[in-house]
Amino acid sequence: MCLLAASAVLASPSLPGEAFPSPPNVVAVELVLPEGSDTQGLAGLVEVRRGQVLSPRAVRQSVEGLWNTGRFTDVVARTVEVPGGVRLVFHLTPVQRLTRLVIEGNVVLSDEEILEASGLQEGTPLDPDALDAAKEAIAAAYRRKGYHQARVADTQEPVPEGAVLVFTLEEGEPLRIGRVTFTGSPGLALPRLLEALGLELGMVFDQARLDASLERLRKLLREQRYYRARVGALQVTQEEGRAAVTVPLSAGPRYAFHFHGNHHFPSRVLARVLAYDGSEPLDLGMTEQLAWRVANFYRYRGYHFVRVTPREVRRPDQAEAVLAFDIEEGQRLVVKEVRFRGNRALPSGVLREVLAERVRANEPVPDLELPLQDDPLRIDGREELGRGTVPPVPDPHTVFVEEAYLDAAEVLTEAYRERGFPEARVSFLRLELEETGQTAVAEFEVVEGQERRVGDVTVDGMPPEVSSEDVELYPGDSLSEEAVDRARRALELKLARAGYLFARVEMEAVPGEGDPRDMLVRLHVEPGPRVRVGRIILQGQVRTDERTVRDHLDVEVGQVMDLEKLAEGRRRLARLNIFRQVEVQLREPGRREEIKDVLVTIQERPRLDGEVSGGYFLVDGPRLTLDTAFPNINGRGLNVLARGKINYVGLSADAFSGRYSEELEEDSALYGWEGLGGRGSVSFTYPRLNTWLSREVGARLDFIGERVHRPSYLSTRFAAAAGLDWAATKWLSVSLQYELEHNRLRSRGGVLSELNRADQERLRFPYGVFSLHSLRPAVTLDFRDDPTNPRRGLWVSASTEFTRDLSVSPTDARGTPVPDFPIDGVKLAANVTVYAPLGRRASLALSARGGTILPLSEGAQSIGSKLFYLGGSSSLRGFREDGVLPQDQRTAVRPQLQSCRSLVNPAACPPELRALLDGQAPISPGGELFTLGKAELRLPVFSSLDLGLFFEAGNLWGDRANFELGALRYTSGVGLRYVTPVGPLAFDVGYNLDRDEDFNEPTTQFHFSIGVF
Repeated sequence: MCLLAASAVLASPSLPGEAFPSPPNVVAVELVLPEGSDTQGLAGLVEVRRGQVLSPRAVRQSVEGLWNTGRFTDVVARTVEVPGGVRLVFHLTPVQRLTRLVIEGNVVLSDEEILEASGLQEGTPLDPDALDAAKEAIAAAYRRKGYHQARVADTQEPVPEGAVLVFTLEEGEPLRIGRVTFTGSPGLALPRLLEALGLELGMVFDQARLDASLERLRKLLREQRYYRARVGALQVTQEEGRAAVTVPLSAGPRYAFHFHGNHHFPSRVLARVLAYDGSEPLDLGMTEQLAWRVANFYRYRGYHFVRVTPREVRRPDQAEAVLAFDIEEGQRLVVKEVRFRGNRALPSGVLREVLAERVRANEPVPDLELPLQDDPLRIDGREELGRGTVPPVPDPHTVFVEEAYLDAAEVLTEAYRERGFPEARVSFLRLELEETGQTAVAEFEVVEGQERRVGDVTVDGMPPEVSSEDVELYPGDSLSEEAVDRARRALELKLARAGYLFARVEMEAVPGEGDPRDMLVRLHVEPGPRVRVGRIILQGQVRTDERTVRDHLDVEVGQVMDLEKLAEGRRRLARLNIFRQVEVQLREPGRREEIKDVLVTIQERPRLDGEVSGGYFLVDGPRLTLDTAFPNINGRGLNVLARGKINYVGLSADAFSGRYSEELEEDSALYGWEGLGGRGSVSFTYPRLNTWLSREVGARLDFIGERVHRPSYLSTRFAAAAGLDWAATKWLSVSLQYELEHNRLRSRGGVLSELNRADQERLRFPYGVFSLHSLRPAVTLDFRDDPTNPRRGLWVSASTEFTRDLSVSPTDARGTPVPDFPIDGVKLAANVTVYAPLGRRASLALSARGGTILPLSEGAQSIGSKLFYLGGSSSLRGFREDGVLPQDQRTAVRPQLQSCRSLVNPAACPPELRALLDGQAPISPGGELFTLGKAELRLPVFSSLDLGLFFEAGNLWGDRANFELGALRYTSGVGLRYVTPVGPLAFDVGYNLDRDEDFNEPTTQFHFSIGVF
C-alpha cells in the first residue's frame, strides 16, 4: 500500500500571547521528480500559483490531484522560507510499473496459475507492499497444493518503461498423506468413503483437491439419504514428516419419507411436492417446512381443512429412520362466490380476475415426471380415476387459500392507489361456510376514498435556462404515487442534464376550486448550484497520449456538467479497444459544489498480445499460425492486428499419394517454393482522424494476401481496402470503403469430393487473372432499443457498390485465353427491419430486403464474387448456405434434366446434369436480383432462453430481366435463442415448404449462428 504524505509548513509557530501572523506569499512553486520522469499534465493539477497567498486548502487539493493521477507512490508538499515569502516544493515519487513478469523454477503450478495467484498485472504499479502480498499469495497457493516448503524469491531488473520482475521458485518436497482416520459414525463402509474422497496413502496433500473431495462425500451421503449427516473440516497433523488426516463424520440415520392418509394424491406426487434434496439439514425446522409444503399443496387443490402432522420413527439401532407425514385431507371446499362491497371505480369482475391470478401465481407446481397415457382424455372410457391418478388442478376462482387472498387484497389496494385513490383500502373480511361445509362465500371490503386527479400543474423555483414544460403530469391524469414519482424523477433528470446535479423536487397537492377530485399540483424545485466541469484528472495512462483521452471524452473545463455526456464519453473510450477498463466519475460526488472535477481511470491493454500454434493437416500439410495484436502503438489509438498462417502443400497427403508429378506443369505448384500457401492479413484501425472531419469518423486499412492449393484449383489473391466510418448521431452512421483486389485462379487436374464454403467463394471467380477496384458507400439508421438483443425499434440500411475492372484476362479450365469482357456495374441493396414488443419479453421481428445489379457500360458482366446469394442462417433458413438456385436457371435447366432422365444411358449429358441425376446438390451461381421477406415471433422460455418461430419468403434471379414478383420460395421453422450480452446464440431448424426434387433440395436444414436479424 502506497503512503500519501502531505506536510506543509505554512507559517512559523506563534508565541503565547502573540497574534496569529498572516499567511505568507508564494514566491515559487516547484515539482521535484527523478531525472527523466514524465511531467506532462502535472502543472495543471497544482492549484497554487506564484504570487498568491499560501492556502492550506489549495495545497491539499493540489496534493490530492497529483495523487489521484495514479502516477506516484508518494506526494509530499513542503515550504521553504525565502526572502519575500515561501517556496512551495512538491516532492513526487513516481510509480514503478511492472513491464514484464518472468517466472522460473515452477513445475507444480503453471505460469498462468502463479500469475493469477499473485494478482499482478503487467502495466500496473509495482510497490513493495503489493510485491510482498504477491509472494505470500504464491506461497499460499503452493501450500494448498501440499508444498509447505515452497520459497519465492524476487529480483527486479530496471528497464526504461519500469521494471522486469523475476520470480524464482524453490518448490521443495511435498507433504504426503500418511494416515486417514474417520471419527464419529461413518454410516458407509470405509472403502466407499475413501473412494468418495479419492484419498490414497502416499499421495500429495492437496488442500484444494481435499476440499472438493469433502463436497463429493457430502453429496454421496445425501444421495444415500443420510439427511442429517455432518462432515466437519479436516484435521491435519504431521507425524514423522507425513500428514495425518482426520475426517470428522456423523452420518446419522438413513431416512425414508412415508405418507399416510393421502387418498387423492399418490405418494410419488407428494414426494415431488417435498422437493427435498438434502442440501439443507433435516432438522426440526426443515421438518415443519416440509409438512407445510404438503399442506400448502393440498390447500391450493381445494382441500382447505387439510392437516399434516410429521412424526419420526427410528429403528432400535438408530441406523435407519422414517419421516412419516400423517395427512387428514378433510372435505374439499369450493368457493361458490366472491363478493366485493364498496367498489365503484373497478367492477367486481376485474377484482375477481385479479384474485384468481394471485391464486394461480402462488400455486405450487411440483416437477412431475408422469408416464404418457394412450388415452389422456379417457374418451374410450377404459380408465377410472384411482389411487395413482392425479386429479386435475381446480379452477382458481373456486379455491380459497388465506395467504393468497391476503396477497390479493394488497395487490388490489395498490391497484386502486395507482388509479388515483390514495386512501383506498381493500380488506378480506370473512369466509362464510354453507351448511354442507363443502361450499363457501368469500367477502372483501373495499374502501375507495376520494379519487384524486391532476388539475392544474405549477412549477416553482425552476432555473430560467430550464423549461418547465413537459413535466409528465397532465390535467385529468390519476394522481397516484407512481405518477408523482415518475414526474419528480423526470424533472430531476431534466435539471441534471442542465447541470443542476443536486436539484431536489418536492410535490404538494391541494384541492382546487372546482371539482373536489381535481387537485392543484405544485412542484417546488430547489435547483442547488449549477455544476461546471473543473479539472479532468487522468489515472492509469502509460502509453496513451493524454489528448486521446480528452478528445474522446469530449468534456471541456468550465462547461456545464452533463452526466449523460460523461457516460457517452466513457463509451467512446471503451470503443477504442485499447483499454481493458474505463471508469469516468465525479470526484467526491456527494459534496455540493459548483465546480466538480472529473476523474478518468483507465487500464491499458498489454503492448503485445497474441499466440502461435501449429499442426499437420492432410490437405494443407504442415501449418504454422500466428495471431498478434498491437494496441495503441502510437498512443493515439492506432491498433494493428496481424494474422497469418503458412503451410507447405508439398508435404500434404495429396503430394504423398503419387497422383502428381513434378514434371507436369499443372502439378509443379505442389513442390519447391511454389508449394507454399497460406493467408496473411494486417489491419490498421484508427478510431478518430485528426482532420477537418468529425470526431466520430474512424478509419480502417486492411491488407490481405492468400494462396490456396486444392486438387481442382490454385487460387492467389491480393487485396487492399481502406474505409471511413462516421457515427453522425446515435441513430445514423455512414461508411465509405474502397477496395483494390487482384485474383488469379487456374485449374488443376484433381477433383474435390466436397466443396466447403471457402472453396465456393474462391470458385466464384472465373479462371484467369482479374484486377478490380470497388467503391462501397453505405448508410444505416438504427432506432433499436438494444443493438444485440432488440425488442423494439426500426433498423434501416442501404448500400451501393461500384465495381470496375482494371484488367481482365479470362481463360478456360486448360489455361487457354478466351475473349475478355468488361466488368462495370453498380450493386444496390436495402434492408428494413421492424421490431414490435409483445408483452414482457416476447417480440415480433419483420424484415424486408432486396437488391439488384445494374450494368454501367454496354456488354458489362458481373462475376460470381459480386453477385447475390440466398440461403442459410441469415436469409432462407430452409436452404443450406448460399443454396438457393436462381429461378430462371431452374426453369431453363428443368427440360434438359427431364430429357437426360429419359435416356437409357445419360453419358452424353453434360457433367452438371449427370451430377444432378446422381443425387448431388448443385452449387448456386448467384444472381443479379433478389427479394426476401422474414417474420419471426420470439417467445421467452426461461430466463435466458427464447423460442423463435419464423416464416420466410424470397427468391433469386440470375438475370434481372426475368424477375417475377409472385415467384417465391417459402421456408418456415423453429429455433432456440440463448441470450448473451454480445447477441443471442441461435440454433434453427428450417423447413423447405416448396422442395424442388428435380434439383435434390433437402427438406430440412440445421443452422447455428451468433446473432439474429
